Amino acid sequence: QNAVDVFTDCPSRERAPWLCDSYFTGPAEHFFTGKNEIEQTFLRNFALADEFPYLPEGMVPMCYPGDHINKNFIPNWSMWFILELANYFKRTGDRETVDLLRPRVEGLLKFYAQYQNADGALENLPGWVFVEWSHANHPKLVKDGVNWPSNMTYADVLAKAARLYNRPELVEQSKKLKSLIRKRAYDGVWFRDNAKHPDVTETCQYYAFFHGIATPRSHPELWKKLIHDFGPERQAKGLYRDVWPSNAFIGNLMRLIVLKREGFDAQVKREIRGYYLKMAHSTGTLWEYDRPEASCNHGFASHIAYVLYRDVLGVYDVSPTEKLVYLRMIDSGLEHCKGVIPVGEECVDIEWTREGNKFVVELSLPQGYNYKMLDGRS
Repeated sequence: QNAVDVFTDCPSRERAPWLCDSYFTGPAEHFFTGKNEIEQTFLRNFALADEFPYLPEGMVPMCYPGDHINKNFIPNWSMWFILELANYFKRTGDRETVDLLRPRVEGLLKFYAQYQNADGALENLPGWVFVEWSHANHPKLVKDGVNWPSNMTYADVLAKAARLYNRPELVEQSKKLKSLIRKRAYDGVWFRDNAKHPDVTETCQYYAFFHGIATPRSHPELWKKLIHDFGPERQAKGLYRDVWPSNAFIGNLMRLIVLKREGFDAQVKREIRGYYLKMAHSTGTLWEYDRPEASCNHGFASHIAYVLYRDVLGVYDVSPTEKLVYLRMIDSGLEHCKGVIPVGEECVDIEWTREGNKFVVELSLPQGYNYKMLDGRS
């Protein structure tokens, strides 16, 4: 319903594709279909346009195809465009699309450079600066001076663009910005959202870990708080009332991705139930907000299927360029699981049963593919 010809947020309300949402939808397409044909079409549309007449030079539309005659745009979404392109290339190896979009990426980098202050941080970004559907998007935090989540995203963008187009100078710029954020945004307990205001949001913490500003090794006390005290039940328990909570788009999802990255697989499974099971029971779909007050069938939330494939079923990745299926069997609390993942015109068919500390796996692979067990379990 959300991907007829391009990614769409909501089949009833928003029948055109928004950036950022598409970053999270792309991996789901890969696992649902074995291809990324819709994502390729979506990305190439940005290269095919001669111009975007209502936008500043270098900027790309927040939602496209579509003309934004009110001249509005989301600078953050153009950053997620670059991050998505990097992930798309990693999944597909499609260098042609990456090269086709280089002028757009170079134009965006020039656009951002206009708003760098003397320290190298983006300040007073124009347009609709968007971090999340929560207090993290309060005007004083996103529009008044330096917004740190936007700069965390920008630092990640610089590193990804450097790798995509062999721009080593961008690596150094990214490292300097990350160092600046660690010094200026972190107050010893939390990462603050804005250089001028003391507000702390849950989402800002996830931005820091998601974009590589912080790690469990560099900020162990903050990590412990996030692991043990935050999550679907944090507000009900009344913990850290001075930290503004996240919403489904995109803080809660970023949390799950960060947990997954660090190997907290069983916790990811529990928290998926905590965040999303009420949605599935209520409407059979997954929502834009954590309450049924907006779209109740939102495309980005398909990323949860991708998480389930990787961290419950155990098919960590399917690489068409390497002809490899990466398996990672973890103790998610299930005794049995099975699933099918298309790969071109064939599929990966896997079923496993846990017997004590061992996984007994039945696996069928596409012709010419091999598998690799990432954690060494048999």
